Amino acid sequence: MSLDIRAVGLRVRKGGREILAVDNLEIGRGEVWGLIGPNGAGKSTLLHTLALLEEPYAGRIYFDGQEIDYRRALPWRRQIAVVFQESLLLDTTVFNNVATGLRFRGWPREEIKERVEKWLQVFRIDHLAGRPVRRLSGGEAKRVSLARALALEPRVLFLDEPFASLDAPTRGALLEELHDILKQTGITAVFVTHDFTELPFLADRVAALQGGRIIQTGSPQTILWQPANVELAAFVGIPNLWPGFAAPNGSGPVQVKLQGGTIIRAGTRRVGRVVACLRPEDISIRDGTVGGEGGYRGNCLHGRVRHVIPQGGQYRVEIDCGLSLVALAGAAQLRRGFLQPGREVLATFPPESVHLIPS
Repeated sequence: MSLDIRAVGLRVRKGGREILAVDNLEIGRGEVWGLIGPNGAGKSTLLHTLALLEEPYAGRIYFDGQEIDYRRALPWRRQIAVVFQESLLLDTTVFNNVATGLRFRGWPREEIKERVEKWLQVFRIDHLAGRPVRRLSGGEAKRVSLARALALEPRVLFLDEPFASLDAPTRGALLEELHDILKQTGITAVFVTHDFTELPFLADRVAALQGGRIIQTGSPQTILWQPANVELAAFVGIPNLWPGFAAPNGSGPVQVKLQGGTIIRAGTRRVGRVVACLRPEDISIRDGTVGGEGGYRGNCLHGRVRHVIPQGGQYRVEIDCGLSLVALAGAAQLRRGFLQPGREVLATFPPESVHLIPS
């Protein structure tokens, strides 16, 4: 059902400027890849090029080991479906929109009806079959767009920021449903997102782009917890970025002296000038006026709460520990009463959670 994709030496120019330079990218059969990066990084250009919507001025693309000839690419294009950020629906009924691609391909009427009804049910919009699309909500329109693409039962699905305009509950529900569909069908998929929180829901692998180049590939966990550079670390939501110098510490974790004099330990053998990265999820906070460090063998920083800011279902806690530290806390911690501006707290985190980037 699915296919594998390989891109070699891709180069794309616009306005006399090279905007994409990808030396090698291999997407395995049935894998789901996420493409992330700041605006202008080349994410959509790479997706459009892989989807055969845009021809590079140099480089080669292979589907299932066969090099794509753009003059004879129609058979391959018919094995691809693309979903864009805007739903781009026709001004007709939901049923007719989902049937559009099948009609273009000359499918018999009864087979179209069977296929369309199947995918309307999969996306739980079969009750909307006769409704005009202009009367749909944003989430309903996105479901129609996805059903239209998957009704073709493509071997590879490309999605260009498909959930960007949706509210959080609708986006979360669709992410879970699409994850289940892709796993059940085994379709190869590539999606562009500006929201790194979507990666764990969908992606098996991630390619991070900057300036038209892929700077890192890996699992979502690798990209989110061990980013290749400081710019990517900030992009994937790591607020704790501290310059310092790492030195060996016997056989244990390296010792990192941060600017300002604070010393922490990191569970890595990297030494020299570094930027220490720490995700806020990895920090535990407790009342600094009750007991001491309690024999904890990891990093312990005493400080005072500066701000507590609601952030979705959690709270962003900003702490002055001689350096600026950002942690996350739940409502249960907040109810305990010690997470108030000016209160003394103890922030702890294991050395293994500290990622060091050479600087």
